[in-house]
Amino acid sequence: MLKFKLRAADLPDMASCLEIDGAYVTNQVWQMEQRFERIEPDVPPPKSRSKILGKTTLPALNEFHISLRPSRLPRPLAVPAPLDEQQLLAQWKKTDFLLLAETLPETMLNELGQESCIPSEILGYIGLTLDAPRHLAWVSSMAVQLNHRRQGVGKALLAEALQWSDRNRLRSVMVELQTKNYPAIQFIQKNSFFFCGYNSTYYPTREIALFFGLRLERLS
Repeated sequence: MLKFKLRAADLPDMASCLEIDGAYVTNQVWQMEQRFERIEPDVPPPKSRSKILGKTTLPALNEFHISLRPSRLPRPLAVPAPLDEQQLLAQWKKTDFLLLAETLPETMLNELGQESCIPSEILGYIGLTLDAPRHLAWVSSMAVQLNHRRQGVGKALLAEALQWSDRNRLRSVMVELQTKNYPAIQFIQKNSFFFCGYNSTYYPTREIALFFGLRLERLS
């Protein structure tokens, strides 16, 4: 079982964090379908209305039908990290809370029977950015080393980030994800986040951004 601890990040940790590859492979993506209908109102005008004004006509209404569903790809898709090094550094400058997961230092015996120390290794990180007027935090960055995923590292980082947000009296935590980041969508849904909106003009690539949120009242 992987043993690790969580701690706040320091400036010297940035170089090690940048070495963590946030790329992922997915075999599904979320697709959105939109349909618009023009609905003619069938409500008659009030009988008491003055005849001088003539017959009242109610405006037609636009009805929007939107569906989001996962769609399996014909072959696995390798997706690079959402942010490059320069974008990550710029994001971390605005981050209010950056948390690390790192292995515990170990000692081992070499061939000569001498003890040697295995230094700790950073396994992953999560960053939160506050939106104080709205009493919420955004998960602005998160990554776990590829060979240490699905071992509880991401879950522990997220849980501590939620506890930090709750201690700071925030009302909710938000996450923004690309529709093709199916592994991350599954991960946050398993950790009680709910779908709360989308934006089709959020990215310069015109890809749809999905938003997930978690209310923190239950943690208090």
